[in-house]
Amino acid sequence: MDLGIAGRKAIVCGATRGIGRAIAERLAQEGVHLVLAARDAETLEATAAAINGEHGVRVQTLAADLSVPEGRRALLGACSDPDILVHNGAWPDENPDFRRWSRDHWLRAMDAMMLAPVELITGVVEGMKARRFGRIVAVTSRFVKEPRLEHMLSVGPRLALAGFMNGIGREYVRHNVTANAMLTGIIATETQVAFGAELARRSGKSFAAVWQERESTNAAGRFGRPEEMAALCAFLCSAHAGFITAQNVLIDGGGYPGVF
Repeated sequence: MDLGIAGRKAIVCGATRGIGRAIAERLAQEGVHLVLAARDAETLEATAAAINGEHGVRVQTLAADLSVPEGRRALLGACSDPDILVHNGAWPDENPDFRRWSRDHWLRAMDAMMLAPVELITGVVEGMKARRFGRIVAVTSRFVKEPRLEHMLSVGPRLALAGFMNGIGREYVRHNVTANAMLTGIIATETQVAFGAELARRSGKSFAAVWQERESTNAAGRFGRPEEMAALCAFLCSAHAGFITAQNVLIDGGGYPGVF
């Protein structure tokens, strides 16, 4: 299927590895020009060179920490007119004991996972409206639909983001600008490998045993692949998805136990 976005321009955040890298690759495959943002300048340049070499699209880079206002301003200064914005941010370093979370922990989490995408969306959405095309996608977590206390330092800001994006999605869809979130389950990324290793260390189990236990937590019985996330994202960014907006789309292998 031709997704109808060749020649468009996309900002992809967290683009050097895992889900973000897969999304950048998939959009480039569709002929989308890219502005890639991440913290590590060296890895960012290597990623850009690889994508440009394989797909021939224009690839611009910006090494910035988007969890702070200066980083967001720098990205908007580098690209204020994208057709597509994909925000992909990491989980915070957190202690699972909520009684040990301070105000500073909460403020850092809100800055990274709620204010960062909100400021980027606010900076680009009017231009999308004026051009009569915009696709905004946020990569968040299945725990938005199934909150757990030990993850609330991450989930709390993402619940707030879900509310903001719902409003944006409903307000701007008449101008062919959509806003949706992808709620990820367990995806086989470097982050999940590191998390599995940490769980193994805490529990005294082998990494293989921990990985197998985690695979059994969804109906598919496996980890998802970053390429599967990227395929969903590419469709949500496509010309065919203009009637899908203000949605939180689960991609979790049937892990969520509810109907709605």
